Amino acid sequence: MGKVYFDDGRIELTHYGAAAWKITDGKHTVLLDPYFTRLRYSGKRFGMLPANAAPGDERPAHSFDDIVESDTAVIDRHIDEATHILLSHAHFNHCMDMPYIARKTGALVIGSYSATNIASAYGVEEDRLITVRGGEDYDFGEISIRVIPSLHSALCDKCYFDAGIVPEGLKGPLPLKAFSEGGTFGYLIRFRQHEMLLFGSMNYIEREVQGLTPSVILVPAARPRLQVWQYTARLLKATGLPKVVVATHWDVQTYPYDADQSSALEQAVSFQREVQEVSPRSTQVLPRHFETFAIHADHRVAFPAAAHAQGVHHA
Repeated sequence: MGKVYFDDGRIELTHYGAAAWKITDGKHTVLLDPYFTRLRYSGKRFGMLPANAAPGDERPAHSFDDIVESDTAVIDRHIDEATHILLSHAHFNHCMDMPYIARKTGALVIGSYSATNIASAYGVEEDRLITVRGGEDYDFGEISIRVIPSLHSALCDKCYFDAGIVPEGLKGPLPLKAFSEGGTFGYLIRFRQHEMLLFGSMNYIEREVQGLTPSVILVPAARPRLQVWQYTARLLKATGLPKVVVATHWDVQTYPYDADQSSALEQAVSFQREVQEVSPRSTQVLPRHFETFAIHADHRVAFPAAAHAQGVHHA
């Protein structure tokens, strides 16, 4: 028997840290930037600061010349199916685990030329790849996905620069330096009773989101957002003050999953205060790793009874 919709019209969202999500209506399962490996790195390629180790983390730090492999054991514990995989951009902390997941699930992969070249390098079949340039609005029958041209986060006091693309013809496994940004997108997903706007990096192009009216928006909330003028207020006003605002990409993604994220959470809470100021009627969610919550057809947010709800703020 095939998958069926949740009978109450809800969607369920699970956060995997960094910009990684699973979103399902019961019948379709969409993954955004599914990254689980959480590598430590050294060096300052792309303007990034070297990754500091979490207390007690004795894992080696990889240089950008290192060949890297996905942590398939962690992936297998959390991912068993997907219909669509969306890539905001092709950096390793968004894209390196995608090929394994795509081969495992048979999902359609939607992303830039660079992202789909990475998929091909690891043997994902060509008929499962959809290369986009931004502006596409594709009908998949029961859901539709609009590709929103966007921008990468402003890193390192606005000194971020990565003009590279990932070329065709590579063969995996790839070194970290092969994972160039390759362009950045947001995605507008229309389910039956929900319209969601997803971002995987802390920037956007205001004119590209002006007039969109999603009921749910996923907004990257870490410190690089502060490099962008009125980041939170402009985005929420341009998109009609969405009813549900979810903080994403808030954690220190080079830390192991069990590391203390207190300082990152403090920054995410400051983002929530920005949301509260501009859109006090929005329901806010600040999810922890592996936490699942539901958004119902009336936009009510609910966590499973066994889960804590400290991340939910009802304004």
